[in-house]
Amino acid sequence: MSIKPRNPFLLRASERIESDASFLRLYSPLVLELLQDKFEKGKLWNNILFIRSSPGAGKTSLLRLFEPNTLLTLHNRRSSDEFKELYKKLQKINVVTDEGVDMLGVTLAFTRNYEILEDLSGIDNAKRSRLFFSLLNSRIITATLRSILQLKRLKFPEDLCKINFTYNNEELYFKKISVPCNGYELYDWASEIERSIYNLLDSFIPNTYDAVEGHSELFSIMVLKPDYFFIDEKPVCNNILFMLDDVHKLSSSQREMLIKYLLEKRSNASLWLAERLEALSNLGTNEGRDYNEISIEDYWKDHESKFEKLLRNISVKRAADSREEVEFTLEDNLQEDDLADALKKAKEDTINAINKLTANTTKYDQWKKHIQSFDGSDLETSLLTKKIEILINRDINKRQLALDFSLSVEEIEEKADEKVNTAAKLFLFKQFNLPYYFAFPVIAKIATNNIEQFLGFASPLYERMLSMNLNMEIVSVSAREQDKEIRKIANDKWKELQKIIPDSFLVIKFIENLCRFCYNETYKPNAPYAPGVNGFSIDTTKIVQLIKDEDWLTNEIYKDFHTVLHTCLAYNLLHKRETLQGKKGEKKTVYYINRWLCVKFELPLNYGGWRSKKPEDLLRWIKK
Repeated sequence: MSIKPRNPFLLRASERIESDASFLRLYSPLVLELLQDKFEKGKLWNNILFIRSSPGAGKTSLLRLFEPNTLLTLHNRRSSDEFKELYKKLQKINVVTDEGVDMLGVTLAFTRNYEILEDLSGIDNAKRSRLFFSLLNSRIITATLRSILQLKRLKFPEDLCKINFTYNNEELYFKKISVPCNGYELYDWASEIERSIYNLLDSFIPNTYDAVEGHSELFSIMVLKPDYFFIDEKPVCNNILFMLDDVHKLSSSQREMLIKYLLEKRSNASLWLAERLEALSNLGTNEGRDYNEISIEDYWKDHESKFEKLLRNISVKRAADSREEVEFTLEDNLQEDDLADALKKAKEDTINAINKLTANTTKYDQWKKHIQSFDGSDLETSLLTKKIEILINRDINKRQLALDFSLSVEEIEEKADEKVNTAAKLFLFKQFNLPYYFAFPVIAKIATNNIEQFLGFASPLYERMLSMNLNMEIVSVSAREQDKEIRKIANDKWKELQKIIPDSFLVIKFIENLCRFCYNETYKPNAPYAPGVNGFSIDTTKIVQLIKDEDWLTNEIYKDFHTVLHTCLAYNLLHKRETLQGKKGEKKTVYYINRWLCVKFELPLNYGGWRSKKPEDLLRWIKK
């Protein structure tokens, strides 16, 4: 009996995929293009790399790829077609060789007890810092020893004694253990520190702090080097990669203390810190000199064609892993025969609308004759007519007086660009309830640079394909069915939003008012911001300054808006893009609505349509 899942698109977070082989089968090698550029510039290893993303973008999956068991599984199956490309990409960045795994990946997730240290009573901040570094040192050391055993396929804890740790303690970091020592002794020492901290947390007596071995530095990163680890007198590995996950779960003071220490120490260790965007703060140092950074969504935002290629690759891999052996197939075109009645009505109604709009003028007679003589399908004719309707509305809305000379057919194309064509399609399809959100490139846009968001839309569509296969139908979801399913998913996500995000009442009110504003701006008859509005910039030039030279974000009046903006960015409800506009070289930050929210509120998926708003206007969207 097959152990493959029926619908692999339902498998989301990497930690829920138990088998390393299954994880590797589903993992797209194209993700490693994130790292390839850093490697070629010499910025991937031997320094600090921040990996940032919103939930579901793939940072934890990326870290799992570098863990010992995952790499060993990949190395064992490197000749298999389904693993070959991934293996070659890791080979290019010096992680594996034909002889074996060259990199020891050590993962530590900040999910346990760190924040509790902040609540200890009767202990000052200096002691809390020492406890934090002690706990961190002990866990990094035990995680490293476990990873070594995994890499060498040895048993835990029986084979700890086979590890030789040859560090000679020149800096006197180790106080209650004699080094060099074996792995068992080192593990026992580190475990005892963790146990003593647990005892302190459980104790009601503050002075039990003295029983804990406190550390003033995160020395584990400095002393756990390949040069100091041997088994049978042979080096354990050539390189060690420390991966600290969920750094955003530390308290703000712990995170600041950790990062400040690491940046000031400037160790040559390979150290990755993965965190959500909600933890973003000014590091006060220079990227490139002190650290490097990868924002997963920003990378894909700047490489949209690569992201679509990645999603297609993921789709192929997921469908191949289904026990039903059904390909992920979406229709890319409208079947006009199935929409004949709707398209006929669209053609008639758009022509009637133009006739009504121009009843008292002959200025647009040549345009109307062009429509009548146009030899195209009902859909093509309707799109042409809707485009001309937008142009007529624009012409009518001009404030300056103009002579009523007839406009030529050539002027249609002169006045209409691709943005107007896109707006005409959006207007037409909405007005006549035609399927608008369909085809793979559209779903890739809706994913908004987030892999898990893509899977959230792809899994119900694949479920539909599986049902069609069961009924012996052609397994290709029509444009109408895609549009219906995508809208349903977006509505369901909206209903769940209040359960997922902090400050949900304020955030939802803001998003509703923002999207209502964008909707009203988008569907004006003359499409002034074609193809439509789905973002905003913050105009601080006319802000009422209550305190001279004060940054509006630090003003208490705007506290709620700052909270909402922070949450929207952290949870990928909004995403930022820099754009050049205004004075030469002047950059503006535009906050675009996540594309699944565009589906929910019937907004276009394109970029470029945004309006400038003052902070007080944005604050009003939260209050009203």
